[in-house]
Amino acid sequence: MAVTSTWATRARCSLDRATQITAANQITAKKMSVREAENLVKKLGAEFSLTPQKPGKEKSRDLKRVEEELSDLLTAEVEVRVKKRVKRHGRVEEMGELCIQFGSLDELNGLIDRLRRTGGN
Repeated sequence: MAVTSTWATRARCSLDRATQITAANQITAKKMSVREAENLVKKLGAEFSLTPQKPGKEKSRDLKRVEEELSDLLTAEVEVRVKKRVKRHGRVEEMGELCIQFGSLDELNGLIDRLRRTGGN
């Protein structure tokens, strides 16, 4: 049975939940030493952002629906980030950015191809 150090456990906790589970499964399945487990956590931490997400306002159902629809169309995780709200013509409008995640250059190229095909050109 693999033994994990306090550092590896604490570092693993800084990963998002899905990555924590992946790391724990790999450590257990491969019966990694403490050093190997620490290296795996460092590697995963470098691949995925270790910065904790700031608790923010709950997204509206409309924004969640848009994220889901875009995720389905692009077969990639999509996040809509509202950066600011402005008042125009008596209405409050949200401005922000769209974040599309990919895991490799091949996935990025696939996303670009899908966007070109759906562009209507």
